Amino acid sequence: MNSPTEDTRVAFGVRCVWWDGIANVGRRGNLPACPRCGGPLFEVPDEATWFGGVDQHEANGNPGYRAFIEWQRGKCFPSFLAARAAYETATGERLS
Repeated sequence: MNSPTEDTRVAFGVRCVWWDGIANVGRRGNLPACPRCGGPLFEVPDEATWFGGVDQHEANGNPGYRAFIEWQRGKCFPSFLAARAAYETATGERLS
């Protein structure tokens, strides 16, 4: 169980393909930003919410999507296509 002071939010890129726990975000001036490219971020309350959406996407005909997202944690890519290509090269797995 999370302690009352633990921040469980998950942040993810608006203009880049990056995600991680809120503790790992960067800053752009006074604003939270992707720690790699400085892009703006969205957030969800916790990993359960994050992976709920991921698992739903996989269940809707996208096999291997969760493994791709888990691999991607903390990595920044300029687009989904760039992230997918890097994943497929690194793992030898193909996404549909």
